[in-house]
This record gives sequence, structure tokens and C-alpha cells, in this order.
Amino acid sequence: MKVASTVAGTFLFVSALSLAQTATPIRWAEGAPDATSEVKNETKIEGLKAGDVHIFVSLAEVKETEYNRVWIQLANHGNAPLGFDPQTAILLNGDKVVKAEVPDKAAKSIQKVGEAKSQELSSAHCAMMMTGQQKTGTSACQPTDTQVQMGKQIAQFSAQQAQWVRDNGLTQKEIAPGQEAQGAIVFRKDKKAADYVLRIPVGSQVLEFPLSAQNKAPSY
Repeated sequence: MKVASTVAGTFLFVSALSLAQTATPIRWAEGAPDATSEVKNETKIEGLKAGDVHIFVSLAEVKETEYNRVWIQLANHGNAPLGFDPQTAILLNGDKVVKAEVPDKAAKSIQKVGEAKSQELSSAHCAMMMTGQQKTGTSACQPTDTQVQMGKQIAQFSAQQAQWVRDNGLTQKEIAPGQEAQGAIVFRKDKKAADYVLRIPVGSQVLEFPLSAQNKAPSY
């Protein structure tokens, strides 16, 4: 019975995604009857009602990393389960397509970059000392206390950001009637500020939202 239920759920999920790929997108538009807009903490939140789906989206950076995150709050007001796979979401920038990242892989990348920078700051960067024409092969130079402290802070902050992505990254799921899902979909930043269109399949529909990102590079 459990296996049959799982197979049925999987079939429903795949079928919904297949339909979504060919569906005409429903675009959020300012002032439209089923669209809402508000700003919280300098972040614009766009809401849309599309049939039994009620969704809110917002884009912000994952600070001091190479990633942006789109926060999703998605409610199923229908009578049937709703298939949702965040990995099918994309950001469109003209002809360029930015695919969603797997949360765990993005988290590992964030932590790896932070650890590398921390190691760089904590290592000595000194020229070999000279005695006459001979190199002694030794150096008394060490990283400053400020460099060591900064290295520790970078490693700690990067680990926190990586854990946030792991804890909040959305994964493929089926949303039961009357239930909702919320969390982040992570995208790699472009090299400069950009205006995007988020295209996200939800059940048998494809929804689109205009979003903007500063795409700030990490300061370290």
C-alpha cells in the first residue's frame, strides 16, 4: 500500500512538472488583480494567486558569498497534492539562463572559499631574510594579530552562511492540500547588477516574477 502510494505520488509529481514545461507562463505584474507587492527590510516581496496556488517570492544576496537566494513561500489551497521541484526554477537575463544550485553543493562551496581566504590571511607572507649574499632560508615574519583575527572571523561567518543554506534550501516535495512550503532557492551571482525573470514551475503551472539583483562580489 505504501509502495503504491509512493508510485502514485511520483507519477503525479512528474506529470505536473511535464505539463509545467509546456504551460503558458503566468507573469506577476504590478497592480494586477491577483498580484501583491510590499517592501520589508529593503527587500521587495511579490505575491501572486494563480488558481489554487498562492506564492510569495523575494530576492536577496547571501552576504559575502557568490550566491543570491530567492525566498519562496508557497501555499496549496486546492484539493489535490501539488508537485514542486525548486531545481527546475531558473533566472532569465535576456538570452542567459541561470540555473538553481543544489543547496548542499552551494553550501560546500561557500565554506570552502571562506576557509581558503582564512588560511591565506593566517599564513605568513614574508620574503626570505638576507645575510650578505646568502639567504638564511628562514624568516621571523608572522601574520599580524589583525590578520589572524580576520581570518577566524571569515571562516566562522562563511560556516554560518553555509549552514544557513543547508538549513533553508528547498528540496523537491509534494505539498499536500492546505499545506505550504517555504525556504530558499540559491542561484550563483552574475558579475554585475542585473534584472531577471524568475521562472518557476508549480504543479501544472509556470509562474514568472521580475526580480533585480546587485550581484555584489564578496569583500574578501
